[in-house]
Amino acid sequence: MASSRSIVISEDMFKLLSPMWRLGRLFGLLPLQWKKSGSTYVIRKSRILMAYSNVVAVFFVFASVFGWMRLYELDVVYMIKLGNNTKRYVTFSDVGVVLCPSFMGVLVTSLKIDRYVDYIDCLNKVDSLLQKHPPKYSKYLYVIATTMAFTTFIFVYDLVLWIKISDHLLNVGFLLLYYVPYYVCYYFSIVMELMYWHLVYSIRVRIVLLNESLVEIGQNLEPFFTRNCRKIMNNVVDAAKVNNLKQQEMEKNGKSVIHAFMYRFSKILAIAKGRIRDLIDAYQKLIEASKSVNDCYGLIILLLLMGCLIHLLVCPYTLYNLIIANSDDGYISIIAQSLWMLGHMARLLLIVEPCHGCLTEASGTAALICQLSCTDLCREIKKFLKTFILLLSQCKIEFTALGLAQIQRGVLTTIAGAVTTYLVILFQFNTQE
Repeated sequence: MASSRSIVISEDMFKLLSPMWRLGRLFGLLPLQWKKSGSTYVIRKSRILMAYSNVVAVFFVFASVFGWMRLYELDVVYMIKLGNNTKRYVTFSDVGVVLCPSFMGVLVTSLKIDRYVDYIDCLNKVDSLLQKHPPKYSKYLYVIATTMAFTTFIFVYDLVLWIKISDHLLNVGFLLLYYVPYYVCYYFSIVMELMYWHLVYSIRVRIVLLNESLVEIGQNLEPFFTRNCRKIMNNVVDAAKVNNLKQQEMEKNGKSVIHAFMYRFSKILAIAKGRIRDLIDAYQKLIEASKSVNDCYGLIILLLLMGCLIHLLVCPYTLYNLIIANSDDGYISIIAQSLWMLGHMARLLLIVEPCHGCLTEASGTAALICQLSCTDLCREIKKFLKTFILLLSQCKIEFTALGLAQIQRGVLTTIAGAVTTYLVILFQFNTQE
């Protein structure tokens, strides 16, 4: 099997990453193979899985297009989806933002798989530099399981609704054959968002561990701040004067108290300098990891954010029409549209919140370093801290959608404003028609 490069990761790291890897590989979004070698795993890209990914994407996209073409031949579906010009624009946009990320996501992840491997390599090096293992993977499993379960519930409810609408016109088996590929394409988008969440959240976890290491360094050095050192030495000298001890008597059984103190100080100082140097290297690797995420998923996240925006336009518009229609069994469709709206808002949070958490933790790193720099530390430690501060100011961890917009909570307010504006326009078109 041909491959360009391979990396070796620990068994603990593999346990953290493997649930998401297996899910991504199932949907053709992660053409990686792994092989256990003793207590480690060898990771490399697979050309066979890349071919599988492309075949899966093309098949389900074309099957979705074929299915919708057949469904639009049914009068009831045509009237609901394509009844007037506004409905046509809304429907084509709604379907397009599902199919486009499905195909482009598989294509981009296959082309950028080397950057994904670089990301894993960066995390692997960060773990060795931090000398700490990330916490147990219960949250990883919880988020993946909850997201997939809620998504499946919405899909099943929506599928049952459409079958109920059109089962008297077509056999249920054919309806499933036409509808299911489209829902599978929806799963592509959900899994891509989960993979993005997984990548960003893994970086956040390591920033938290880095901050904990900085706090530990500060606690270990606190007794050796310059002011405290002077106070301790003065107390030792005063005690010697009170007890009328001579220097020779203090050194009879080994090093003097002052020498022992300085010896301990020099050892802790050397350890602290080494730890700070490791933390600087770890932070540089986290910056590289964030750049790999942006390079690998920038276009995909841009498409997914646009999809969320359009879906959050379509769902309220459809909900408004259902309420206005006031049909006898309209409450079933109203519940369906409400669930879709809730799901798309959750998708936005799945993308934005881990990025916001990373930025918050990174700002906490800067605050901790500034706090350490303001204490009475020796010059050598302060020199390393100044280097760290310079790195933080010039090279920041950030996440962008193809460099067009930073992904943070401000994106939520921007999308909310855009949705409000375009909904007003849609309602005006609907009134005119």
